[in-house]
Amino acid sequence: MMLSNEDIKKAITSGQLKIEPFSEKSIRACGVLMHLGAELLRPRPGKVVDVKNRTAPDYDEITIGAEAPYPLQPGEFLLGHTYEKVTVGPTLGFLIEGRSTLARVGLTIVQTAMIVYPGHRERCITLELANHGSNPILLYPKMKIARVALIELKTPSSEQYDDNGKYRNQCSVGLPIFESEILED
Repeated sequence: MMLSNEDIKKAITSGQLKIEPFSEKSIRACGVLMHLGAELLRPRPGKVVDVKNRTAPDYDEITIGAEAPYPLQPGEFLLGHTYEKVTVGPTLGFLIEGRSTLARVGLTIVQTAMIVYPGHRERCITLELANHGSNPILLYPKMKIARVALIELKTPSSEQYDDNGKYRNQCSVGLPIFESEILED
């Protein structure tokens, strides 16, 4: 069952959902608005990504400001993060997606990783930003970047992501971590 605005308020009051900083203005009819953090990572071209041998691209770090937005070019991809730090309790499913307003100009914020697992604790959410449009899009810190839908789990999750998840120690933008990505015979 998807949570309504009233259910979301109850989840925050009970501690099943924590968002810092939090503003009740961010709650919508059946979701919560999230904002863009100030740190971005731009992959450098020229390196073959090889999950078997754990080879990831190198990245340039970019910090954006209110007077120094980043112009995301058509076809460009960046990693970003939410301004808010989030804790998801064991009874919640948490799905993050882009905003329709930004999608209409070509911006996507998740390519496939839209689930934030129960047990994600006091951390930002990594965003996969891509411009599929034909015009540059200026990215500002604290701009409305995403919305979250919350779903009540039928039973509480017995696994808490930050107990063993591979990205549990990342505080802002998450770099790829290749572990056992290839199925062994």
